[in-house]
Amino acid sequence: MANPPAEPALPVDNVQQLIENMVVDAGVVGIDEEIEQPILNRAFRQINWLLAQWARKRWLVYRLVDYSFVSTGAKTYSVGKGGVVNINPRPDRMEYAFVRFLNTSNNNSLPVDVRLGLITSHEDYSRIRVKDVGTLPWEIFYDPDWPVGVLRPWPVPQASLYEIHVGFKVVLPRFASLQQAINFPPEYEAALNFCGARRLRASYQLPPDPEINALARESLAVIRAANIAMPTLTLPRSVRTRRTAYDYRSDGN
Repeated sequence: MANPPAEPALPVDNVQQLIENMVVDAGVVGIDEEIEQPILNRAFRQINWLLAQWARKRWLVYRLVDYSFVSTGAKTYSVGKGGVVNINPRPDRMEYAFVRFLNTSNNNSLPVDVRLGLITSHEDYSRIRVKDVGTLPWEIFYDPDWPVGVLRPWPVPQASLYEIHVGFKVVLPRFASLQQAINFPPEYEAALNFCGARRLRASYQLPPDPEINALARESLAVIRAANIAMPTLTLPRSVRTRRTAYDYRSDGN
């Protein structure tokens, strides 16, 4: 029995091929009809809107990327195109952070990493009484300003002593042209096709297609199953060191 053909290392589909298949599956045009340019342009916008939304959903993004920079003594560090953390577009939130001690006096020493607590809201950051104190940081706040976000480690790390690592979702790049190659893991192509077809049916005021909707749900479930990576549950020290039981009825001891 002959071996099945190997999957190519490089993408074989470009955006136009994806969109042409998508509009046919959506029932917008027939399989033998020529697709007019306005239809291609409309589908192109829809698929880019879809990618922009997927980029904000943790389990629809296939990996996290670690970015690092050496402390300069500054209170803030920019996150975005051309920033200290050079990522475009700027991410919506930070997934993890840690600080690495830099020992320049002994090149043979092993680096030590310490986890940084994530301050997840501006309200919590505002409760810090003295924001300018400088020493070893143990928390960090990410302000997702637009178009460039801002990192605020606290306490303020002293210059050249620490390397700060932050994790953000990998950028799912939106397509720039119809001729652009699709460079995603293979399971994304079916999801783009059927989720895009479902959107196109709504865009052209066509009734929902149960088969298209089922295929879209299945393709998204495959991506979520492939991307899921549940971290180990951790509890604050104040909870771990409690000597009395928690009473759910009174929300106290």
